[in-house]
Amino acid sequence: MRIGIDANPIVRNRGGIGWHTYHVLRALVELKDPDLDLIAYVSPGSADASVMHEPWARSRGLTWRETGGWALRWRGTRDKLDVFHGPNFKLPTVGRFGGIVTIHDLWLARHPQFSRKLFGQWGATRRVRRTAHEAARIITVSDHSARDIVAICGVPREKVTVIHNAVSEEFYPSHDLLALAAWGRRFGWTPRPFILFVGGADPRKNHRAVLEAYVGRREQLKSHTIIMVGSPTHRFGNLCDSVAAAGLEEHVVCTGPLSLADLRMLYSHAEVFVFPSIYEGFGMPVLEAMACGAPVITSNTTALPEVAGDAAVLVDPDKPDELADAMARVIHDSSLRASLREKGFQRAKRFTWERTARQTLAVYKEVCGG
Repeated sequence: MRIGIDANPIVRNRGGIGWHTYHVLRALVELKDPDLDLIAYVSPGSADASVMHEPWARSRGLTWRETGGWALRWRGTRDKLDVFHGPNFKLPTVGRFGGIVTIHDLWLARHPQFSRKLFGQWGATRRVRRTAHEAARIITVSDHSARDIVAICGVPREKVTVIHNAVSEEFYPSHDLLALAAWGRRFGWTPRPFILFVGGADPRKNHRAVLEAYVGRREQLKSHTIIMVGSPTHRFGNLCDSVAAAGLEEHVVCTGPLSLADLRMLYSHAEVFVFPSIYEGFGMPVLEAMACGAPVITSNTTALPEVAGDAAVLVDPDKPDELADAMARVIHDSSLRASLREKGFQRAKRFTWERTARQTLAVYKEVCGG
């Protein structure tokens, strides 16, 4: 069974889809299925990418092939693929049994006002809809996204397979107080209890609700810093401006993007992790925080309840007062924090990339006729 996969998200600046593609491809290789022959397509000039030098990337059963975007259209036929898998909304070629596309979410189709595209989101949504109809099978990462795909793309529900994301083994508790102090010196911050938020200025991540909640319970929360991780600038907002407008410059540390090691350390030491996102197709930071032992507060909308289960406090992301109450309750109730930590550990263990890979392989086999 020869499967082609678009691996370009791995070798570019790796965002959420890049990490998803990385972990799925790596886990598929590590299954060592003797019937699986993988060809990973990347753009010309990618041979020196660091991923190419990782041990799993040189395994038998995986071939890397540099191919330009236009030339990729013919690879399905030239390389005699059985199926081509596009993990990033696109299906540039197909195999003899067709193509599988992963549609992670339809955030911008639901909220086109946040599109960065010059002429709006309608063209991109139309292309996704066309790809959904052309694909032999659609993979998505949550039941919520599956419902959106059916509603917006107009495909039958049986064409869509839900395969959850997972949490990397690189997220685990890391309680090194000396490392935390050294990190604090880099940012001019003296370690103290803190509330962690990950998402930067992206309006979808809803950082303003976190700031409003803190202001609303300032007396109860003033002993805690808010550490905000992620890009501080966005077309639709600026983290530093929001902090200044809220009068919280002395209470907030804006870090910008961080390394995985730094993020793991902050998750591990956070008094509470807040993720009041407006829309998520999955919500990876929730599982990352749980795997590191952070008590989690997240939204009660979109895919987040599906991911969090009963291991988090769920709030309405449009109601900062509700978030404020939850933050104060978790911070001042040690037994609740302990319960959330334990439930979070158990919840995170249910989401593994090996399981994701086995379910993905099952879809390949089904599309290829069993």
